[in-house]
Amino acid sequence: MPLDEVAASLYAWDLADETTERCLDNLQALAGVNSAYLVGLMHKEKRPLHARFYPHNPVRKYYTPEDSRVYWRPAPDRYSGRIKPLTSEREFLAGTDWLDTLISDARRRGMKTGCEISHTVIDADVARAKYPDVLQRDVFGNIVGTFEAVEAQRALPCLNNPDVGEYLAALVTDLVANHDIDFVQSCLVMFGSGFSRSNTVGGTRSGWTDLIATATGGCFCDACREKAVKEGLDWDAVVREVRHLALVSRGMGLEESHEAQVLRESNYSEAELLLEHESFAAWLAFRRHSIDDLFALISSAAHAVRDDIDFRYNTYMSRPELAGLNFASAFAHVDSVRESDYSDQLGTAEGVAIKRAKLMRARRALGYDKPLIAALGVRPNATPEILRASVKAAVDTGCDGLSLGHYDGATMERLRAVKDGVAEWEGTEADWINRP
Repeated sequence: MPLDEVAASLYAWDLADETTERCLDNLQALAGVNSAYLVGLMHKEKRPLHARFYPHNPVRKYYTPEDSRVYWRPAPDRYSGRIKPLTSEREFLAGTDWLDTLISDARRRGMKTGCEISHTVIDADVARAKYPDVLQRDVFGNIVGTFEAVEAQRALPCLNNPDVGEYLAALVTDLVANHDIDFVQSCLVMFGSGFSRSNTVGGTRSGWTDLIATATGGCFCDACREKAVKEGLDWDAVVREVRHLALVSRGMGLEESHEAQVLRESNYSEAELLLEHESFAAWLAFRRHSIDDLFALISSAAHAVRDDIDFRYNTYMSRPELAGLNFASAFAHVDSVRESDYSDQLGTAEGVAIKRAKLMRARRALGYDKPLIAALGVRPNATPEILRASVKAAVDTGCDGLSLGHYDGATMERLRAVKDGVAEWEGTEADWINRP
């Protein structure tokens, strides 16, 4: 299949600093972008992510966003529940609907448009103060952050809490009902995966240690307990077993620390861990079913407003199963997937091989009738050669498009490499036609 879509994400501060016109001019001319989307609800994260400073921002060297703000004008009538969206308080961003700003220019150019709801959807400090009951809890009752940015002191909402589900559905229906977008993309962090060493780049599997670390994650809140009991789980047995494994994982307690040492020196496997701890395995399955239910809820809400909307999920973990996300079952409720692998950032052929494997895994789970979009990390550590090889991986694995991540950290050389790679590996239908 041809790479029909070449998408690029933009942030509100990109549009404010560089102007929408300049951003889209660069993306269209250099990378052949025909689809632009706003990261419309952005988490707390220093930008650019992997470089010290912006390579082409004329206003500032770097930017530190507020936590979990929306950059469109929320429609108040959509949010009848407890949780309300927060907008930016920064003077240069406040008061502007940056999504409509992007849409207006993109549509004039004949481009697709979309909006992403990124990793976290509530300000951690606000949530801790106003509604701590909706936050994920570990087996000891502590609020759960998220593995990739513990220093940000984030607090993850529980995906089984009805107030959270209502809020997520409201965000999606607000976007679909009130903005001219083709797709709404979710990159929501799922259940806290605990103190594992897994991250967003690479594909190394480290056996049972990452799996047992999920016992230190979430969630064990009242909403989870209530749902689990209704589904027939022995919640007390789950709590006992997971608490023990959490102590083993963290080496807390003399007996548990000794057990961890013995396990590390053995050839213990993930399969043994699951077979030996049936309640732990049942809890992992419960988390999977909970996420499937959430995807079904969001998809139904979006399509009830507009039947033709594309509900797209943006993956973010090297091991999504540790957060409870099972591709095969969850992808039944999506219309397309952006495989957000940035192994290009390793700058090696091995990184491209990791990307190829992840794309193949996503393609198998998604099926062959739904679009699969391959992310490209157009940031400093990826060379033009690596990016062209990554385009080949997308072509080889039957992808339907590319998605650049992210314009703010990209150099012009790397943007050119995308367009060059598409031509080199005959990625579009135009490349298949012999014209004299």
